[in-house]
Amino acid sequence: MSEAGGFTFLVEKDLLAQAGNIKIDMTYYGFVVESENPVGGGGSSCDCSSAGSCGSAGSGGCGC
Repeated sequence: MSEAGGFTFLVEKDLLAQAGNIKIDMTYYGFVVESENPVGGGGSSCDCSSAGSCGSAGSGGCGC
């Protein structure tokens, strides 16, 4: 568990060990999650054109 900017983040222990430092950043279309050691895509059915980012439908994101 980590806290930053008034938010609490939970990351599964093995994933955190594999990913290293994680950065979450807001974009015009939603958010981007980047890690020190890139890992494979998530388990959702969302197919975003920008790796690691998603937004809401109609905003240019993948609509997931």
